[in-house]
Amino acid sequence: MLKLIHKLYRTDKVTTDIINALTAKLTSSENKINDLYKQIFLSYATWYLDYKENEMAITKHSSNIDERRNIIKTRLLGVGTATKEMLEGTVNSVDGITISVGFEDMTVLITFIHAENNKLITFALDTLKEIIPYHLDLFYTYEHIKWGELKRVIWDKVKPYTWGEVNDSVEGTVEKGLSPEF
Repeated sequence: MLKLIHKLYRTDKVTTDIINALTAKLTSSENKINDLYKQIFLSYATWYLDYKENEMAITKHSSNIDERRNIIKTRLLGVGTATKEMLEGTVNSVDGITISVGFEDMTVLITFIHAENNKLITFALDTLKEIIPYHLDLFYTYEHIKWGELKRVIWDKVKPYTWGEVNDSVEGTVEKGLSPEF
């Protein structure tokens, strides 16, 4: 700003103090405006996440900003008619989850193609339960499962079966374990 005034005033102490104060105030205002602009975009939002969670009646379960962004993004995408594309798009927007959706006899068939951990699966299922109309049933299966996810199953019970048989027997949530035949 000093360059914008006549060179006679540039050496005046009062003028330079006023210009320095104005420059600091304008810089501060510019930073606040830029921060406010960034909050509009969910990928960059920080403090605005609290307002969005309150607006959408989302209970804050995590302090991790990325998880909170995913929850808000999923909730925003999960509005409207429950079509195959909308359900897949909503759940597949969660990092670490990939599903495919099918419909058969008033039942929504969800196949988890990829899931990084049980927390994401639980979150995805909760989201689907909120989106899917109550008159439709929800059935879900897993294309793959890791040995670490087979909780409460001892090796001797699984040993006589092939990996394919074990994989095909898993229904419901991973937290519930294997089907009753095991």
